[in-house]
Amino acid sequence: MALSKRKKRWLSALSVFCILLLMSYPYRYDLVDWLREKTGWELPVNPRPAGITDLQWCESNYHDEIAELAEKHEVPYAYLMSLIVLECGGDKPAGHRFEKHIFNKLKKVQEGKIKKFENIRQEDLAPMNDDALKNLATSWGPFQLMGYKAIALGVNVADLRNEETAAEVGVEWIKKEYGHFLTKKKWKDAFHYHNTGDRFPLSGHSHTHNPYYVSDGVKQLKYFEKKYAKKTPSQS
Repeated sequence: MALSKRKKRWLSALSVFCILLLMSYPYRYDLVDWLREKTGWELPVNPRPAGITDLQWCESNYHDEIAELAEKHEVPYAYLMSLIVLECGGDKPAGHRFEKHIFNKLKKVQEGKIKKFENIRQEDLAPMNDDALKNLATSWGPFQLMGYKAIALGVNVADLRNEETAAEVGVEWIKKEYGHFLTKKKWKDAFHYHNTGDRFPLSGHSHTHNPYYVSDGVKQLKYFEKKYAKKTPSQS
């Protein structure tokens, strides 16, 4: 159905108002605060220059660090770089995201309403206040690991939050949790497991939040392995 002239004028006026709102310094940051509160996302401190792709941005920010960690922990460089592109677009600092549904599950474990959540039990959470639980229910670092993963690794959430240590802690978790997929070059299983906790379904239908998460990851992996062939074994 075609819009009436009156509706078109109203939409035009609304568009102009929104543009002015975003351009206005104080109002723009009120809007940013509102979005941060509602979505849990933090804006990157280091904004990306215009015209730079996610792949290029990731290379600029992470190439040297990830090349060193990949060699140190014997984890494929190309996989780690493509995963960073998927999880944070190559931003550094990577930002973080609070997951309210995870917080609610952890709270139930703490209160004894459910026995456990993954490997987390009541005794792991007993001394924590709500702020500490929120840190556990937030994803951190270039691989966007949930804070509660720190418990199984035997590290502090601060190690995931710290830009100097987050990447290495993430690589250690990846190798420990599903490194067998990487050793066997089962890339689809690896990407799917990182996002969902399960290997790629036999049905062929991904359960990731983004239906293209796995396929995009594989494409990006091929880009990095071709450009930096010496950083990772030959892969198909």
